[in-house]
Amino acid sequence: MTHKAGSARPTVITRTIAVCLSVCVSLTACATIPMTGPVVPGEGGDVSGDPYDGYVRLLPAGPQPGVAPEGLVDGFLKDMGSFEDDHKAARSYMLPPTAEDWSPNGAVRVFNDLDSADFDADISADGLTATVRVRSNLVADIDESGKYVPTQVGAALLDETFTLARENEDPEGEWRIQDLPDELLLSELDVERTHRPFNLYYLNPEGTALVPDPVYLPVSTDKLAERLLRKLISGPTDWLSPSVESAFPEGARVDLEIDSQRAVIDIRGVSDPDEYAMGAQIAWTLRQLPEVQEFTLQIDGEDVSFPNSDGDSADRPRPGSELWSRVSPGAISSGIRAYYTQEGQLWSASDWSAESFGDVEPVPGPLGRGDVRLERFAVSIDESTIAGITQGGREVVTGFVSPGARTDEVLDEGLFTDLSWDINGDLWVVEETRDEEDGDDDEESEDASDAEGDPNLSGSGTEEPPEPGDSTLWVLRDGDEVARVQVNGLRDHSLVSFQISRDGTRAAVITEQDGQRSLKVGRVSRDGDGQVTVDAFITLGRGVEDLIDVAWRSSDQLVVLGSREGGAPQALLVSLDGGSPAASAGTPAAGMVTISGAPGQPLLAGSDDGNIWASNDPLNWQNVVEGGSPTFPG
Repeated sequence: MTHKAGSARPTVITRTIAVCLSVCVSLTACATIPMTGPVVPGEGGDVSGDPYDGYVRLLPAGPQPGVAPEGLVDGFLKDMGSFEDDHKAARSYMLPPTAEDWSPNGAVRVFNDLDSADFDADISADGLTATVRVRSNLVADIDESGKYVPTQVGAALLDETFTLARENEDPEGEWRIQDLPDELLLSELDVERTHRPFNLYYLNPEGTALVPDPVYLPVSTDKLAERLLRKLISGPTDWLSPSVESAFPEGARVDLEIDSQRAVIDIRGVSDPDEYAMGAQIAWTLRQLPEVQEFTLQIDGEDVSFPNSDGDSADRPRPGSELWSRVSPGAISSGIRAYYTQEGQLWSASDWSAESFGDVEPVPGPLGRGDVRLERFAVSIDESTIAGITQGGREVVTGFVSPGARTDEVLDEGLFTDLSWDINGDLWVVEETRDEEDGDDDEESEDASDAEGDPNLSGSGTEEPPEPGDSTLWVLRDGDEVARVQVNGLRDHSLVSFQISRDGTRAAVITEQDGQRSLKVGRVSRDGDGQVTVDAFITLGRGVEDLIDVAWRSSDQLVVLGSREGGAPQALLVSLDGGSPAASAGTPAAGMVTISGAPGQPLLAGSDDGNIWASNDPLNWQNVVEGGSPTFPG
């Protein structure tokens, strides 16, 4: 490659939320919080639904008389899903000193279910103590910061041991737990009932966009807003921390006052605070709680004024105010155009919907004229520049979107396979670096592509993936200055697809190992010497198979082409929280091979017969225009 510049049944209580009419009106005005409706997200695309919806309180009966050691632990695990009164039900299974001292560390080990768990009890010779070993398939871990990390299916085992003793050291006393793990042990069903995914919002290093940091929190009725804000101010999860910045410095002291509709956040001990950044982080985090309609930020007890915000006064802004859109996590404007290829030319449309394309025109410049044929292309976030991989994959070119522009060759003498832009104007390019066995393959490939005219090549899945370790990732700062990116954690995996998040802090990849494809997300970090690294990959989309293509639909959601349980390929929405199951994005059109999404926009897909499809509801796709490789900026 060269670079050219240019137990007993518990009592169940379901919580319902009564919301007054004035609150409903306020939420309607803050249209950035979609509560129900189609799959199209609002700006940022990061908030949906009432977090309290479906929350169920359990009031268990506790241990039953005469229960054996394995039965006691079985009942304890069933009742651990009750968070009422500081786990009062779970403590009732313990000896009094253990119950008093037990303080769960905030981490959760998530297993399948108790019906599939194995219990192995061993009672001492004197009958006064016992151990119970519990084994089950481990589904995920939720660490102390709330990060949900799924495990590979069938690859991890929950294996925990409990120590039990008779009450009062009486051979006829009831069995109670004497020693147990510090983590909560919850089934998937318990986590679904007791926890909800929330986003904490931090800034990308350039301060140009907010980045969601998904965490799982218990959604009890007690002080949820306070717990969410304290987590926000204490800093990002260990996973995301190397990639983002917070306006709240480490060690900042915070006082919170939260009533039914308003939060007051008093930050103390901060010199030279970035008040707007603090306000934006708070606002986007609070948007997830429908009951908090306004907030006040104080620095050392003095109210901060935000004159251009929506609210009753300048020091009581609304979380949904347009004031915070300057650093929207969507990292993209609402008036973006859609781009696609047709007969070797690049076209764009601004007046379009899920039924039709209007205001269609060739892109200004040589790429719109078809002077340079592209296999793949990507449009910068500000829509000023298009980067493309030429037919045969040997060069990467860029060109401004203007009538008098020309294309500049920025990478050559390689075999390039994928590219995408972030909000900072950086272009990310994947190069396949395995040795070529036949130098004539490139010419044949170029001739075949020219003959077909307008193939949907990007992410089609028809090409052989590179051998494991045979891909190199480059970043072109400002689309020009080339630096090699260090990629850690994908040894023995071939890189099929790579898409940088629009905020530039994370990367979505499709990898292949032993013929099996996986969807992963990694974090992007930079050290003091400017070395860029993508690492700490987490597997997403459990149950999604035969992956073909991936795109960022919003800052916390991917859209992929794949299948479930051997079904037909379709578009699926995959949340970055790690625990939410993939959701269908509608009945698939035959032959979909590329997919694209953006906040607040319909999904776009290209099919192998040269048609473009669009959808903005969870049921139907519409054929909107002939062409290939539809894409949004990014």
